[in-house]
Amino acid sequence: MPDGSRLRRHLAAAAGALCLAAPPLAAQESGGGGSGGLAGPVGAPVGGASLGAPVEPFATWQPAGPGRMTAGGAASSAPNVRLGPFGAPFAAPSEAAGAGDPGRAWNIVPSIAVDVGATDNVFQTHSDRRRDAYTVITPAILIDGATERVRAIINYAPSAQLYATYTDQNRVAQLGNGMVLAELIPGRLFLDMRGSASLGTSSGGFVPSGVQTVNRNDQVQNYNFQVSPYYVHRFGSAATAQLGYAFQYSAQEGTTQFQPGATLPSFNNQDYIGNRGYLVVRSGEDLGRLALQGRVDGTVFSGTGVYDGAHVYVASLEARYAITPTIAVLLEGGYEDIEYAGTNPNRIQDAIWSVGARLTPTPESFLTVRYGHRGGFDSPSLQAGLQLGGFTRLTASYVEQLATSATNAQDLLSTTTLDELGNPVDSQSGAPVLYANAFFPAQSGLFRMKTGAVTLTQSWPRDSVSLSAYYQEQIPISAAPGTLISQTTGYYGGISWTHELTPSTALNLGVQIGRSEYGNQPATTVIYANAALYHQINDRLSGVVRFIYSTQTSDVAASEYSQSVILAGLRQTF
Repeated sequence: MPDGSRLRRHLAAAAGALCLAAPPLAAQESGGGGSGGLAGPVGAPVGGASLGAPVEPFATWQPAGPGRMTAGGAASSAPNVRLGPFGAPFAAPSEAAGAGDPGRAWNIVPSIAVDVGATDNVFQTHSDRRRDAYTVITPAILIDGATERVRAIINYAPSAQLYATYTDQNRVAQLGNGMVLAELIPGRLFLDMRGSASLGTSSGGFVPSGVQTVNRNDQVQNYNFQVSPYYVHRFGSAATAQLGYAFQYSAQEGTTQFQPGATLPSFNNQDYIGNRGYLVVRSGEDLGRLALQGRVDGTVFSGTGVYDGAHVYVASLEARYAITPTIAVLLEGGYEDIEYAGTNPNRIQDAIWSVGARLTPTPESFLTVRYGHRGGFDSPSLQAGLQLGGFTRLTASYVEQLATSATNAQDLLSTTTLDELGNPVDSQSGAPVLYANAFFPAQSGLFRMKTGAVTLTQSWPRDSVSLSAYYQEQIPISAAPGTLISQTTGYYGGISWTHELTPSTALNLGVQIGRSEYGNQPATTVIYANAALYHQINDRLSGVVRFIYSTQTSDVAASEYSQSVILAGLRQTF
């Protein structure tokens, strides 16, 4: 049977994401990397890594797998489980499926999940509640593998949701993540490809784990894709250079969304193509405690709305000086030229700078703090991944940036890796990543975005607990022509507990509470609770029963609602 430590770790990671891969330049930082602990080529991050990145990336901190010891020094036999949103795969491949088999270069695990459920409020309305039953069919494929020249992990799980009565709510959601790294010339020329498909909402206020229960007209389908060939050259021990190009594509598709009382929509379909070129040169071992890095990076956009004729050009020089082996100071200076279109065309030609420090108390822990000027404003930033003993990990982040919801998701592609189930996690801290967070609204415009997150995960031999909190504020800068965008603030937190009842059965309980403020509208408070019981029937067949309850309260009665969902499902792995 699969390892119980992985059961708890995968559930904890999924719970963190629901309450919500590339290593550094090999010549400059400790090696490692790869998705799910796979062997294969080791490249460099697209666009290069900051000098503030941790010495040991998260990819070197792997959960115990089949045949590996857990943190407690003993192996367990419980199944691998991922209790995500209904309709999504909820179990990892079993040993019988060949996942994690060191004798196989590639593991291809197809599966199909069928959930049957019922809800007492299909449209999430205050009055005139409508009941319905539905079926969710989720074919999926998980591919992971590595050869001497290629490393890849792909998790694709499209989900068809079919209603018995209100067939206008039928939908097919595209969900998946993938990363492929090919070494075309050993140690020199690489090709990095990565992409994601995810669901968000145009109004916000929905916890991510409940996004598939949202009214179809409020859902936003997100697509992000990037392919980047790059060349790495080492000048002995003096320096390493990375020269690359990245083709980017992002799209957001959904129903045109009007906020109450508005004459213009806050969301329209939008997409863009980005052409990015970059050159990064980093000093080598010759400078000892001092590290220097120069960067020239430029992206030209072609698209609709604020992307029409937009560009971002940055030139910078970073310095890092190690005071001790665990403490380093960080400095950065440079210049940026940024232009976006829209109702308030934004042009920034300004100096950039930052000061900060990086602490690395252990190889598994780091803390990077900075304060600087970028995007036309001053702001602090924080990135942390702290291993607080063998059973506890704390991750935290805070950043302010000039971005749209689409460019924000595109940037995440370059800073994430995938775990053994194909779920995106931050490549530095290991924190779960959401390319589209349903609690924060997708609007068609440019914003100053303030985003923060913190997650604490504690594991025991048969239990794991995850505490998470998330925050985002969007301050409007420029709207796409024909739309009206507003300032929004959202924050939510939750707790999730997983208990291994038997080696093949697990119980998951979770509660999340959030508050959302949208423009001049009254704030809303959301409470979301779920319970799930998972059982591994045999090596290839698993089942789950879930109950979900959500409620929204507001000073305006028409904005209030409650919804209950119950469903049961089976998943067959082939």
